[in-house]
Amino acid sequence: MDNFEFEPVDREDTLAEKVYRRLRGALVAGRLVPGERLVHRLLAKELNVSPTPVREALLRLVSEGALELDGRGIAWVPRLAVDRYSEIMELRVELEGRAAARAAELATPAQIEMLEAVQQRLIEARFRLDARTVLLENERFHFGVISIARMPVLQRVVESLWVQVGPTINLLFSVPRQTSAERHPHAAWLKAMHAHNAADARAAVTRDLREHAAEVVRVLEREAP
Repeated sequence: MDNFEFEPVDREDTLAEKVYRRLRGALVAGRLVPGERLVHRLLAKELNVSPTPVREALLRLVSEGALELDGRGIAWVPRLAVDRYSEIMELRVELEGRAAARAAELATPAQIEMLEAVQQRLIEARFRLDARTVLLENERFHFGVISIARMPVLQRVVESLWVQVGPTINLLFSVPRQTSAERHPHAAWLKAMHAHNAADARAAVTRDLREHAAEVVRVLEREAP
């Protein structure tokens, strides 16, 4: 290693990296739904890039387990089996619970106010039946808490779980759900943040994720082939 010298790297993201981040963000936010096919030539036209970086980004997501390839080699968003979905959600309960507990100890009034604003937008979107905004604000809330916790390694692991399970979150909107701001699990979570109560914050995220997971599992089991 003493005689080895690395070549300087281009600091600009490649097109493939930019396309990858765009598609990954759509998966995490649930903007792509299970069963949706991603034809690289059509995506290239929509993103105004050549097919090659799109193909590279799709294959990278396939290697991460976020997408699968059909018999013709076309990438598609998988519909998770109940066992795989449940495993991912239990991992999220453990990891996001740790982050919530840490964030409750560290959160400043300004940071909690930011989370409250996100939650208010989420509830307003829920009343409007605006699923896309609900998903976006829910993502902002969860990752906002993780950011406050200052646990970058944990955050990367959680992001890898979200990219796999994000599209399945859309199933939450296929069943009737309550819209009361007071009964929403995030309300108890925010209360714990105000009190800097780590145990209550962890309990709130556990309730949040397990209640949602139970609803999705019922849909997955009902619609299983």
